[in-house]
Amino acid sequence: MVDLARLSFGAAAAERDVRRGLDAYFIESSAYTRMNSGAKTILVANRGVGKSAIFKTIARRQRDVGGLVIELAPEDYSYEFLSSAMTRELDGAWAKLGAYTTAWKYLLLILIMKEVTRRHGRLRRGAESQIYAYLRDNHAGATDNPFDSFVSYLRRIESIKVGRYEASIRTRELQQLYKLQEINHLIDPLVRVCERTQVTVLVDELDRGWDASEDAQAFVAGLFQACMSLNELSPSLRVAMSLRQELYDNIPAIYDDAQKFRDLIEVISWDEEGLWRLIAGRIRHTVADCRTRGDDDCWRAAFTQPSWSFRYMVDRSLCRPREIIQFCSHALDHARAHSSRPSVRITPRDLQAVEATYAAERTRDIAAEYRFQHPGLLGVFETFRDGPEVWSREELELFLLDLATGAVGVAPEARPWIDSRDPDAILDVLWNVCFLTAAEPEAAGAGAALDATGPDRTMPGGTQAVGESPRRTPITRPRSHSVAKFRIHPMFHRFVSEH
Repeated sequence: MVDLARLSFGAAAAERDVRRGLDAYFIESSAYTRMNSGAKTILVANRGVGKSAIFKTIARRQRDVGGLVIELAPEDYSYEFLSSAMTRELDGAWAKLGAYTTAWKYLLLILIMKEVTRRHGRLRRGAESQIYAYLRDNHAGATDNPFDSFVSYLRRIESIKVGRYEASIRTRELQQLYKLQEINHLIDPLVRVCERTQVTVLVDELDRGWDASEDAQAFVAGLFQACMSLNELSPSLRVAMSLRQELYDNIPAIYDDAQKFRDLIEVISWDEEGLWRLIAGRIRHTVADCRTRGDDDCWRAAFTQPSWSFRYMVDRSLCRPREIIQFCSHALDHARAHSSRPSVRITPRDLQAVEATYAAERTRDIAAEYRFQHPGLLGVFETFRDGPEVWSREELELFLLDLATGAVGVAPEARPWIDSRDPDAILDVLWNVCFLTAAEPEAAGAGAALDATGPDRTMPGGTQAVGESPRRTPITRPRSHSVAKFRIHPMFHRFVSEH
């Protein structure tokens, strides 16, 4: 009998899971390998798929081998402050992207100079001593918030761009700022210092507080360009950033630049085998009796019907690790709450009991993900309450036409992107956020009647015997225009079917 009293699936967010053993059960995916090696420098993915886990692991392991690591945290950004502090492009007649790119280069170089100075002490010899002297004369006693240096440089550019200067003076001053003349002479000495120690800069969670304003877009697009530029300085200096898929797809300046740097962009995706290994690793880490067991044995130890349970959770997720972790954690809490023993296995009944709570949480999270691109999306989901789970294309288009013309009520904030919209365009939105999927024959465990005491004879998809890990199943979908019949995704359908 395996003692499950200490079983835990950990935190769903990597930043809260670092101290709980993230490094011990972190899966070294191909995406991690390419980012860690420097082959890729831009990490793109949806929320909850492991961007922060990869960055946290890279940071820890780089430090373990003596590298210098600079992590810029979410609280360092304030899009609201930028929008209120900076002049609008229309008001000031100035293009912001170049200014934001330069300000990012300035900030990152200052941060790197500070870090190498802390590591190597006062640089007394040759040109390298200029780095110490510059920081002493210009940044001694400065605030610890790096964002202040960024805004300060940005305002210097803005003051000239929109100020009342003669053309010749404006051109000369701007050239000096854009060429980073203040610190340009320090770049070569800095590169020489970096050759002694690998320096890695990680910029994560740029979607925190994202408001889709022109300043927010210039802020992120400018970082993208700055990363590309600084990474050309030296193999020993690397700047990496993570970006949510929605931002990557909807900031024109990034999309245009991405065509030139596609070979440096890593897009994270998960298959079923990876999700199986993910949960097994967390079981193995927290359950002493499972420390030497394989993935399949770990699942058997924690779940009474592992393959049915796995299939049930995957079918009710968008195949993001955060969702599977969240589902497992809720089910474990339910199992313990309804047992007199602290060491208890998770049953299919536990999963079914917490499904409504899980579905409501995840549906709201997904709607929040798109709150700037598609405000009021949760209200659009809710218009499907009391409707069928499966729709023909004709039925769905008629319903969406009623939605677009106002015959079906929807939250006021959704009206700007719903009113008078072509039904196919609304359908594409619901398809792209995975609210709709192609209707297919019922998969094993995906809504079928449950026999909680029956044998666990099949693995996900009904194709493999117990004891075999799930097959590697890439997460792929057809295009919506090729689909004749649609199904509301089981996770969203559980939400809209609740009253």
